[in-house]
Amino acid sequence: MPILQTARRLLQLFFRSLFWSLNIGLVLYTLLAYWLLYDLLVQHWSASMVMITLPVAWVLNGLYVALWLFANRWRAVLSGLTLLAGFWLWPRTLALNTAEPNNGREPTLSLLSYNVANFRSDEFYNTPPKRKKAQQITDWVVEHEAPVKCFQEFYNSQRHPTLHMAKRLRDAGYRYEAMLNPYYFQVPDCFIGVAIYSKYPIVQQGREPFEQHTHNGIVWADIAVGTDTIRIVNVHLESMGIRVGRVLKQEEMAGVRAETRGILSLLREGFMARQGQIRRVENYITGSRYPVIVTGDFNDTPYSVTYGRMRQRFSNAFEEAGQGFGFTLNRAPNFLRIDNQFYDATRLTAHQFKTYRDVPFSDHFPIWGEYLMRGE
Repeated sequence: MPILQTARRLLQLFFRSLFWSLNIGLVLYTLLAYWLLYDLLVQHWSASMVMITLPVAWVLNGLYVALWLFANRWRAVLSGLTLLAGFWLWPRTLALNTAEPNNGREPTLSLLSYNVANFRSDEFYNTPPKRKKAQQITDWVVEHEAPVKCFQEFYNSQRHPTLHMAKRLRDAGYRYEAMLNPYYFQVPDCFIGVAIYSKYPIVQQGREPFEQHTHNGIVWADIAVGTDTIRIVNVHLESMGIRVGRVLKQEEMAGVRAETRGILSLLREGFMARQGQIRRVENYITGSRYPVIVTGDFNDTPYSVTYGRMRQRFSNAFEEAGQGFGFTLNRAPNFLRIDNQFYDATRLTAHQFKTYRDVPFSDHFPIWGEYLMRGE
C-alpha cells in the first residue's frame, strides 16, 4: 500500500507540474500576442497566426483559472492576471453600448455596407428552386433606407429584372455611383466587385484594383451631404481562405490533410497581401481634407495587423456604438467579425451601429452605421 500511495502521489505531482508548465507556456503565448498587436511592426505571417488565435488563448486561460480554483487557487492568479492584461482588446470582442440620445439632431449620414455574394446569381441561373434567395437579398438591399450603400461582390445583369441592380437602385433614388469596374456595364452580365451607391451627390471619386482583372480593391467617393462633405472609402481586401466546410465534408484523412494544408497556405498568403493592401487604403485617408469613413469586407479579424493599423488612426463603429459580438460571417467559422466601419472620431461620432444577423441571404451579414458631425 505505501508503494501504491507513493506512486499515486508521484503521478499527481507529475501531472500538476506538467499542467503548470503548459499554463506558463500559454501565458507567454498570450503575452506575445498582446505585444504583437500593440507593436504591429512584425510583419511575418507567423506573427499574424499568433495574433488571430488570441481568442483561443483567452478561452484556454479562462479554463486554467477555473481548474486551478479547485486545485491551487494561487496558481489561478497567473492566467487571471493575463486575461486582465488584455483589457484594452476586450472591446474588439464584445460591445456593450446603448443607443445615445441625439439631442434632437438629425444624423449626418446613414451608411450600409454589405458583401452581397453576387446577389446569389449563380443559384438564380443554375438552381431555379433557389431563386427565392436572390429575390430576397435584392429586395432587401433596394428597400433598406440608408442613403449611402457600399457593396462588395456587387453583380448586375440586364437579362433579368431581379438582378438588374443598377436600374433598381437608380429607380429607388440612388442616382450617384462609384465602382471598381465600371466598364463591365458594357456587357449584359457583369461582376462589378466593389461599388458605392448614393442618394447624395458624389463630387469626386476614384478606384484602385489590387491586381489587374480583380474584383478586390478600393473605391472612394467624396459625398456632399447638405453643407458637409464626407469621404467614403469602400474596400474588399484579400480573402482569408478559410474553408472549414470543405474540411468537414472530407470523408478520408488524406482529404482532410490536403484541405488543411490549402487553408494554411491561403492564410499565409492572405496575411501578407492584406498588410500591403491596408497601406494602400491609408493613402486615401491621408489624402482627404474631409472626414473619412472606411467600410467594407476586410477579411481579417480584430486581432490582426490590418485591424490594428486602422485602429491607430480611427475608431471602430462596432466598438463605439455596437452591441454583442457582432459576428459578420454567415458560414463556418461563424464566430468571425471581418466586416467593419472605421471613422474619424475627431470629426464624426458613431451614433448607432448594427449587424443584421437576421438577414441570412449572403455568406456575410450586412452592417449599418449612423454618424453625426462633431460640433453640429
